[in-house]
Amino acid sequence: MPLPIIALALTAFALGTAELVPNGLLPLISEDLGVSVSRAGWVTTSFALGATIGGPLVAAATMRLPRKPSAIGLTLAFLVANVITATTGSLLVVSVSRAFAGAMLGGFLGIAITIAGALVAPDRRAMAIAVVFTGFTVSNVIGVPIGNLVGRAAGWESAFWVVSALALVGAVAMWLVLPGVVGAEDTKEDRGFGVLRGGVLWGAFLAIALSYGGLFVVYTYIAPYLTSVTGVTARSVTWLLLLFGVGLIVGNALGGRYADRSVTRTVIVILGLLIVSLLLLWALGSAVVAVIVLLVLLGGAGFGMVPPLQSYVLHLAGTASVLVSALAAASFNAGVALGSAVGGIVLTRTSDYPLLALAGALMTLLGLIVFLLTRRHHTAHRSATGDFSTSVLATHCGQ
Repeated sequence: MPLPIIALALTAFALGTAELVPNGLLPLISEDLGVSVSRAGWVTTSFALGATIGGPLVAAATMRLPRKPSAIGLTLAFLVANVITATTGSLLVVSVSRAFAGAMLGGFLGIAITIAGALVAPDRRAMAIAVVFTGFTVSNVIGVPIGNLVGRAAGWESAFWVVSALALVGAVAMWLVLPGVVGAEDTKEDRGFGVLRGGVLWGAFLAIALSYGGLFVVYTYIAPYLTSVTGVTARSVTWLLLLFGVGLIVGNALGGRYADRSVTRTVIVILGLLIVSLLLLWALGSAVVAVIVLLVLLGGAGFGMVPPLQSYVLHLAGTASVLVSALAAASFNAGVALGSAVGGIVLTRTSDYPLLALAGALMTLLGLIVFLLTRRHHTAHRSATGDFSTSVLATHCGQ
């Protein structure tokens, strides 16, 4: 794989680490900032909201700008936001800086996908884009547990200093190896606005947000859940997060593999597995052995849904643009924000950690229903209009 693609993946790793690293540190953050754990959850929620709302806006604003300086500039702006997060003692300032960092991440992913596709031959574009997203995915496996370990050893702020250092390395790497010719002379992105006029894509975006959000009703508060419900020590949380990461890697790989055969069947199976796993966590959250197994399943199902759902959206988009790619990424981040917010409401009103898993299962079930309704609407519309231009998609989706 070309060095520029690796540089993009490295940067995606750095930026991705920042998104979820607070999840394992919420007890420390809440204590240091003098707020409840549910309010500290805004450290994750604000980042996701920034990526959801700000990401597409940043992508739209940079569509016609040169790609290389845009990618580097967004990464450096992200770095500054993380420095602010690490040096303030106010939840409000932390939330604002995290929201800004999220917007930079959302914009970067849209640009990185475009750069990756432009740097390789057409028959290798999917693999190049997959490598960039692998950097983002691996950040949840390696970066988050390491950040958790560093944060517990040297203070939660130190985790954000590490992320800032990684972002700087990514920016330097892109400056050194990205070609300057990857510019904005290709304005095919403008077509992305037309495809958004239909309701099918928005239905798919909603399905993504609800399905992914179901996982984060629990995962945002996984550290206090494990210590208060399962009864493990704070030190053990780091190793349990690694198990979650193992499931994440396997699930992401299997989700991509089986999505090539049938998107619809893959989504149904994976979301069904996630729903069952969350229900079992609700019932067996105090059983350590059961929780260990369920964490692997949650990681596998939660991130196994990403390749098939993303593939579905990109096929619906036709000629995918930076804007549509950013909106797809924003949908997943909307799920993080929605799930975190729902989890916070549950804790504020009930203080019942096991109830988080039940709420997550119901949200994921709703996401599955929306996906099936959207899929049905798209199929019916195509049949009614006689539009068989997407027959490849029909086969891909298992019709």
